[in-house]
Amino acid sequence: MPLDDHCEVVFVAGLAKMLGRTEASIRSAMSSGADWLPKSFRMGTRHCWLKEDVLKFLRAYRDGTIKTPKVGRPRQAPPTLRDIRR
Repeated sequence: MPLDDHCEVVFVAGLAKMLGRTEASIRSAMSSGADWLPKSFRMGTRHCWLKEDVLKFLRAYRDGTIKTPKVGRPRQAPPTLRDIRR
């Protein structure tokens, strides 16, 4: 489905084009509940987004108001010479 500038509702294909990702990555993120996707709603059997909401979401990321949490295990401080005992 082509991305229409006059359309206010964006479907998976249009969102993938707006975010520069594949449709498969959008669908995978929807099923895993990724935080880098704007809030969607269902219209019938299709997931969709309001174009205005997507643009607000992207502006918030650009401006830094949405921060993704860093994943991984917390690091410990490296050992010092005082920690090493003979």
